Amino acid sequence: MAFSDSQYDELMNIYYHNQIENRALEKERKAQVYEKLPRIKEIDQTIAASSIDAIRSRLRQGSDKMADTKEQNHQLIAEKEQLLTANGYPADYLQPIYTCPLCKDTGRIGNEYCSCFKQAAISLLYRQSTLDRILQTENFDHFDLSYYSGEPDGKHPFTPYDNMNNILNKTRSFIESFDKQGGNLLFYGETGLGKTFLSNCIAKSLLDTQHTVLYQTAIHLFEDVCGDVIMKKGKNPDSRDTYRYLYNCDLLIIDDLGTEYTNSFVSSELYDILNTRMRTGKSTVISTNLNLQELTERYSDRITTRIFAEYKVFHFYGGNIRLAKRRKAIQQ
Repeated sequence: MAFSDSQYDELMNIYYHNQIENRALEKERKAQVYEKLPRIKEIDQTIAASSIDAIRSRLRQGSDKMADTKEQNHQLIAEKEQLLTANGYPADYLQPIYTCPLCKDTGRIGNEYCSCFKQAAISLLYRQSTLDRILQTENFDHFDLSYYSGEPDGKHPFTPYDNMNNILNKTRSFIESFDKQGGNLLFYGETGLGKTFLSNCIAKSLLDTQHTVLYQTAIHLFEDVCGDVIMKKGKNPDSRDTYRYLYNCDLLIIDDLGTEYTNSFVSSELYDILNTRMRTGKSTVISTNLNLQELTERYSDRITTRIFAEYKVFHFYGGNIRLAKRRKAIQQ
């Protein structure tokens, strides 16, 4: 699980705040109990003083009072718990408080990340991917092949259903082998055929396994992110962070390539992003409504030759799924 410094700091900041809040709650409980039950305060002071005295005796005189001290403290702890329960408190009411008892709010158990850290990482990655809400519905569990016709269309060798089923299987294989092979995907075809939906399915599957994913529409990517960082010297700190993330995240999704206003600046940025990610072994998924001929006409040879050589290309065709879903929703 690899994070940027800022991502790691944000995750550890969660634990820092948990520790502060829990120590404050411990202090509040202790003050409350000490006021109501002064004997418990005496017990705590006695336990602390006797433990320190036993350690000093061992260091200064070589004598070991620890066994006797432990027995005495054990009796005091039993008295303390009896007093708590007799007065309506849980026996462990004054024990240290942890949001996660497994790692004691450190995020680690030995040399491994705790399960709570992994879950916090997933939540962070979801937020930074910009897909946190939409992925609740756009995922493999909701991908419905029944919207694709099983009848030949006379234009393609496979029915839309068989074609989409093949793409779906290849996409699942891409995810399963992601850590070992990585790779890049190009989804092209007319609007409303499920390209963005399937991209989101990929995003959710990888986010759920603690991979870093960034989703950007082509328009937002070039006009707001690259435009701000390159042309406006990064006045927006969010744009600067996103720009760095473009190159470092495990998977970058560029949606609706071809909808942006294309000029020399956009072409240069697109080439740099794709080329750098390929050189560093980072994966990219691109979706576009342009066909392959339109891609070659719109973008430079150095861009399209890299895409066609390094990407697995999938053609989406069939009826407009988006419209079919809207019709179904209206009829219900």
